[in-house]
Amino acid sequence: MKHVALLFLVSLFVLCRAQEPLECREQAVSADSVLQLLPEKPPQGWTKVEWRVRLDGERFHRILTAEKSKVASSSKGLFFGRAVFQQETVSLWIRPVSTADSGVYRAEFEDTLGIVTVLCFRVSVWEPVRQPHVDARILHWEQGLCNLLLVCTVAGASNVSYNWSCTGGPPGALEHQPWLHLQVHRDADPTVCCCNASNPVSWSTASTDVVAACRAAAPGVPWSYCRVKGLLCLLVLGSLVAAVAVTHVLDRLWGPPSRGAPSSSGAG
Repeated sequence: MKHVALLFLVSLFVLCRAQEPLECREQAVSADSVLQLLPEKPPQGWTKVEWRVRLDGERFHRILTAEKSKVASSSKGLFFGRAVFQQETVSLWIRPVSTADSGVYRAEFEDTLGIVTVLCFRVSVWEPVRQPHVDARILHWEQGLCNLLLVCTVAGASNVSYNWSCTGGPPGALEHQPWLHLQVHRDADPTVCCCNASNPVSWSTASTDVVAACRAAAPGVPWSYCRVKGLLCLLVLGSLVAAVAVTHVLDRLWGPPSRGAPSSSGAG
């Protein structure tokens, strides 16, 4: 009777543990790389471990089963030929991985008494962030201030975080958004603003000179020194050519200057 009661208590304990919500360890990995699932504290007396996965809310599917000091047996499925069990570290390696491999992974350890201990991993696979592009859009000018909007875009990206930084101190509110509104004075020093786009596994940056963008689109932008100097030279040259032309025309109209008439002698 005591043995039956003990067995009932053990079964009840195992059932209660199985119904407890698992706390899964979050793990992010880059696509086309190696996913390493390493249990931090595997049970000391485990004799068998079974790795399972649940993708897109489906039921759990077996990846492989391994026993101590024995070769692991893999199932013929999505991970066939990609999943390898490491006996030394009791870890599961999957290579290469794609975004479709994101899901919940479980390692179910069983000991000699048949008690199962479950360790959980919540895996997210991310594509590396591509080079972003920063577009400077001039909104309007007001009392010598250039109001512009910087827009940072990453082609084919989703769930990307943005962070802005500008040299010489922030000329506006730095937002954690793909856009940044700024006010820049026309005579300000060169200011470079950088957009940092990132996800849990990678990051990439792009930058632009906001002062140069404002000056290029400023109304009534003064000409450069070289252009002004060239214009003055052309004006002086044109004046000289005009003066020579006028002198030549006047010479032809009036003829050569008179040298005086011969004196007449009286008869007598």
